[in-house]
Amino acid sequence: MRLIEASKENLTKKELYLLTMSPEIQKISDVIGQVIDIEAWLKYADSDHKAEESGEEKEQIILSILSPEGESFATNSPTFIKDFEKMITLFAGDLKRIEVIAGTSKNGRQFVTCKYAE
Repeated sequence: MRLIEASKENLTKKELYLLTMSPEIQKISDVIGQVIDIEAWLKYADSDHKAEESGEEKEQIILSILSPEGESFATNSPTFIKDFEKMITLFAGDLKRIEVIAGTSKNGRQFVTCKYAE
């Protein structure tokens, strides 16, 4: 695992565990329509286990979000990650709440992204 960017410099060991290794991490695609309060977030690169099975060494970028209640949510969706990063930049790192939403591409494919929530 390689850390890329985080909401704060010194995440605690517990926060790192909850964001990267907890078996209770929920897939973002499973919580469409849900509002998530943000305590911390982490963008990191991890081994792509499917590629490893075929003998390739490949990384996937993962964004993980931790709520104040200790719930973790993660995704490798490039669209979600890009839109989340745009909001982080716009809010100067002070983004407190998002809503997970679904969309349909021009080609008719479903995707997951996020929007600002009050």
